[in-house]
Amino acid sequence: MNETHDQSLLHGDATAGGTITAAGYRELVARLSNLAHAYYVLDAPLVSDEAYDRLYRTVEAVETLNPRWVLPDSPTRRIGGPPLAGFRKARHPAPLLSLANVFDNDGLVAFDRRIGVAGPSPDMTRYTVEPKLDGLTLALLYAEGRLVRATTRGDGEIGEEVTAQATTIRTIPLVLSMGATGGAGVPRFLMIRGEVTLPLDAFARLNEAREAAGEANYQNPRNAAAGSVRQLNPRITAGRALRFTAYTATVLALDEPVSALPLERLAFEADVAELVASDPIDQDAVTRVFDRLRPSGVASGPFATHWEALLAMRAWGFRTNPHNRQCVDLEETVAVLAELQDLRAGWDEETDGLVVKVNDLATQERLGRVAKDPRWAVAYKVAVSEVVVTRLLDISVQIGRTGAVTPLAVLEPVRLGGVTVSSATLHNDDQVRALDLRIGDWVRVQRAGGVIPAILGVDGEGSRRDGRETEWTFPTACPACDGPIVRDGDEAVARCTNASCPAQRSARVRHFAGRSAVDIAGLGGNWIDRLISSALIANAADLYHVTLPDLLAIDGHGMGEVLAQKLCDAVDRTRRQTSLARFLFGLGIRHVGSETAELLAPLVGSLDGFCHRLRTDRDEFLGELGAQMLETKGVGPVVAQSVNDALSNPSMLELLERFTTGGMSPVPAAQSPKPPGQGPLAGKTLVLTGTMSESRDAIAALVGASGGKVTDAVSGATSFVVAGEKPGGSKIKGAAKHSVPVIDEVTLRSML
Repeated sequence: MNETHDQSLLHGDATAGGTITAAGYRELVARLSNLAHAYYVLDAPLVSDEAYDRLYRTVEAVETLNPRWVLPDSPTRRIGGPPLAGFRKARHPAPLLSLANVFDNDGLVAFDRRIGVAGPSPDMTRYTVEPKLDGLTLALLYAEGRLVRATTRGDGEIGEEVTAQATTIRTIPLVLSMGATGGAGVPRFLMIRGEVTLPLDAFARLNEAREAAGEANYQNPRNAAAGSVRQLNPRITAGRALRFTAYTATVLALDEPVSALPLERLAFEADVAELVASDPIDQDAVTRVFDRLRPSGVASGPFATHWEALLAMRAWGFRTNPHNRQCVDLEETVAVLAELQDLRAGWDEETDGLVVKVNDLATQERLGRVAKDPRWAVAYKVAVSEVVVTRLLDISVQIGRTGAVTPLAVLEPVRLGGVTVSSATLHNDDQVRALDLRIGDWVRVQRAGGVIPAILGVDGEGSRRDGRETEWTFPTACPACDGPIVRDGDEAVARCTNASCPAQRSARVRHFAGRSAVDIAGLGGNWIDRLISSALIANAADLYHVTLPDLLAIDGHGMGEVLAQKLCDAVDRTRRQTSLARFLFGLGIRHVGSETAELLAPLVGSLDGFCHRLRTDRDEFLGELGAQMLETKGVGPVVAQSVNDALSNPSMLELLERFTTGGMSPVPAAQSPKPPGQGPLAGKTLVLTGTMSESRDAIAALVGASGGKVTDAVSGATSFVVAGEKPGGSKIKGAAKHSVPVIDEVTLRSML
């Protein structure tokens, strides 16, 4: 990595927040933003991860000490806020159209014939070809270069507002880059359309974590991306390695009837000023502004071609697809489609075709649309995924952390989708029987969802068998500990019932130390097995009692001093930097995945409090916790029972106390809201406006914890309007209209 840049800012100390100036803070944010852009958008890191993290911590420290300095585009603002009550609907200022399909070159010839009639400019390349990403479509609205709303496509006219979730995606600029185009090139109002995808390696890691937690796998990266964005809790969205790729820029302008009326124009400008100044963003103000805007048209817009718009979006800070191409005519388009089709297998995100668009924007306007499809673009559909045939060499089994026994197909290595595949999960014994698999069979293999190898069946329905194939029998004893394997009732999964099984111990520690949980860097499976076999650890909590001399003296050949010190440092970092939700997920309680752990963390509060209640009044605590879980949306009776069973076992308290004596102290979670009818604000509905000492989300969380609720709009049901600095005029007017008391933050905190 290139680290020849000025290092004075990169080696900042977290304590620098007490002496740095506001100008110095802005310089830090600019440097951090540039580094983040290079890493996440350009895939070209400029510094090491350690140097980036050091600068990030410095910026965090400065912002903690100087909250009024915090810039809206600071990379630290992408961590997500508290869970939302639900998604509000939002209308798009321009419709988000779908695409008609063509499936062969004959369809392309017919498309080209229609385009020729419209008379595209001979001075411009005729078409662009772009990968058709298979993810979740988002429309992003920008005012004065600032992101003010993100909305799902919905029905093309109205979608769901997911701004809080979108701001956690690092390839979505919070503020557009002005320097790259000299400032004048960024339109005042802009809608960017693009696709949120989950790269294939991130999809694989996500499903591994879900499977380890006993949760159902996402079927494909598209479902995973959509499910990640449509999380009410933005922190869950932030935990996924989502990627946004921009492919359409629509410049918006004030509708003519409005712009022609002086009073309407003054009201519009007042709303724009309120919108740009609000923090967090006032979505009511966004609606008032963008409901008056319409696409500006090519004549008054800054671009003549779609390719120019793609280049501008990249200059503004967006990721555009690196495989986008310009094509002079139909002949070149056909050649490029064939070339990109061959390359698709090596791409790191899923596609379900290629898109051909007319490059000349004036021609696009002349062609218009039919129903919900533009006449100037088509989707060239291509094969969804490749299927190969290879030999089934053996079937082994894996033992998971809950004792689940999973068959694993051992394959003769074969190239599939740009990678070498040598194994495939078979889920359970029922699938082996349903596919009638025998060791030695020739089998058809596909990368399900483009990433997970899956056996589709026996090739030729068994016609290639020569009699040397052998049937596989599901084991009755665990290969790791020789303990019995049983299947409870109708459950599809068989399990090793020996809780002391070394394979289960290893899987539990791997799960705890994994990226999705506590994330102990450098602690791989081989070293975990060595630590267990050397009797240094029996569970994850023991990791916090292992010393440097222990690691250097492991039976056989110990760790080198450098590696051992790095591992000790990695464990030490997790002691006070791990969120309670990640810690709870790492415990490996059955049915408690990462998303469920986010919901449970506020109910638990802190590890110390958790242990205290289990030690002093366990039954009463479990009763309270069970009731709270059943009242929490997203936590059902199965999860509640599983959590109750785990916490009722005395060994869980022993494990938790072993963690605490080792210095493990997860970051406490904000306490859950009081049940209806409890707390000083029970039954009260508040509306927040203006700038306060904390973010609006943090204030809303305090209100919720006191039994009240926060809404966006003032109505007759509103109890109080809480006004900070520079309150929104519409909400103050609404309070007067409905005779709602207006209070300040000091008064609110006295009520709390």
